[in-house]
Amino acid sequence: MTSSPRLWSRYNTLFHSKRFGYFLYNALTNKLFDLDHAHYNVMEEIRDSNGESGSAIDSDFIEMLRKNKVLVEKGEESQLLLARQYQRHAACFDSSRLGLTICPTLQCNFRCPYCFEHSQAESSVMTPETVDRLMHFIQSYKEIKHLSIAWYGGEPLLGFDVICDITEKIKGLDLDIDDLGIVTNGYLLDGKKIAQLNDLKIKTIQITLDGPEGVHDTRRVLAGGGPTFQRILDNVDTLMKSDYKGSCAIRVNVDKSNQDTYFALRKELLDRYKGKKLTVYPGHVNTGIGQAYDHACGLNLQEWTDFTIEHHRCNSKGPTANFYPSGNLDSICVATSHQGFVVGPEGELYQCWEDVGKPDMVIGNIHEDEPITNPRLQAQYSIGTDPYNDPDCRECNVLPICGGGCANKRLRAKQFGEEGLEFCSSYKDNLTTFLETYIDTLRSKEICEAVLNPKSGCVNAEGYRDISPSQKKRGQDTKPGITAVAEAG
Repeated sequence: MTSSPRLWSRYNTLFHSKRFGYFLYNALTNKLFDLDHAHYNVMEEIRDSNGESGSAIDSDFIEMLRKNKVLVEKGEESQLLLARQYQRHAACFDSSRLGLTICPTLQCNFRCPYCFEHSQAESSVMTPETVDRLMHFIQSYKEIKHLSIAWYGGEPLLGFDVICDITEKIKGLDLDIDDLGIVTNGYLLDGKKIAQLNDLKIKTIQITLDGPEGVHDTRRVLAGGGPTFQRILDNVDTLMKSDYKGSCAIRVNVDKSNQDTYFALRKELLDRYKGKKLTVYPGHVNTGIGQAYDHACGLNLQEWTDFTIEHHRCNSKGPTANFYPSGNLDSICVATSHQGFVVGPEGELYQCWEDVGKPDMVIGNIHEDEPITNPRLQAQYSIGTDPYNDPDCRECNVLPICGGGCANKRLRAKQFGEEGLEFCSSYKDNLTTFLETYIDTLRSKEICEAVLNPKSGCVNAEGYRDISPSQKKRGQDTKPGITAVAEAG
């Protein structure tokens, strides 16, 4: 009895790097293999003949190819994608979690030109009645065991008393509420508020600085005009000297006008807070229809990819998985989660952070007996943005590591017809560039180890080896409501 023929996977990428040699990558298993020239030639034969080779191949090598889905049976990939889609749906409809992004107010004390919100001047703050309705809304989800909260706005610290009130009420619930974070511009984060952060269970803080003082103060200005950099930095100083147990991330929104200043600012901040739980990372400025921001300043996907790679080359200390293809493989965030919501100060519900303040994107209100009044929009986000239902995505060789890209941009482009939105992953056109960057750091590490320990060596007599980093369990980082803390700002 003959076994079924094995076919070349559409998710394979076989490539020759002039600097590093020969490699084979499979997106379904997210595995990267270092090959010698002979095995590379065999793989070319198999690829070009769609599964066959005239060269002699040892059985162990063939078994490795099958195990890692380099060679697949007819229809096998469709079944594997179906399983991935099932996992995505299971995560979307996980009834044990409730993820909330809560906006105590949409008012903001800044007027940043690239902000996607249209309601910064609104003065309303969540009322005690709305807070009570919010508690009723939370308790209506009888099956949840875990509650995650991200404080957002507007500027959430303008509603700090509301944050304190809600937190005290939530503490009385029999729920795991360890995942609390806040996105703030940092201007109002004074010593008095910092002293309460531990009691408020806030584990992560995101603050934005858009370059050194001269650059930042032209972009992130007070509503009435005036600089903000020095006061924010003073507040970060106070935070880092306090007994706060959580971590702080400084986000730098990057576009063409300030990208050259990012690296100097990053070094300055990391030197200033050396040994503290503080990170600095670049943020991609996203824009939408009707914004005053000069869209010509924004980095397109290729320019952003180039910047990201340069950031990695300047700052990476090793071949870690944070640059190797990984990420949110199920493409789950608050926008796609059935039990993930953004709550506005009037009790209005949104599905995505970027919809805040847009009346036509409201999916319901917690003051209603049936809070979800626009289930169609909720379904458009959860099911309508599913990349596994998109024929173009199913043909794309990076779908298993892409997850479909940004759900908000996909919705706006595919279903609302908004032009000029790039929602695909950077992997689509730059996969080998990302892999080569990873290989570069891996080789550097191996050379150092060989110098320190000559007996260690990295030569593989078999002619092939798996050089993938150890990967986190899939779905580990898909907690709706808190995941996007690092993405907004």
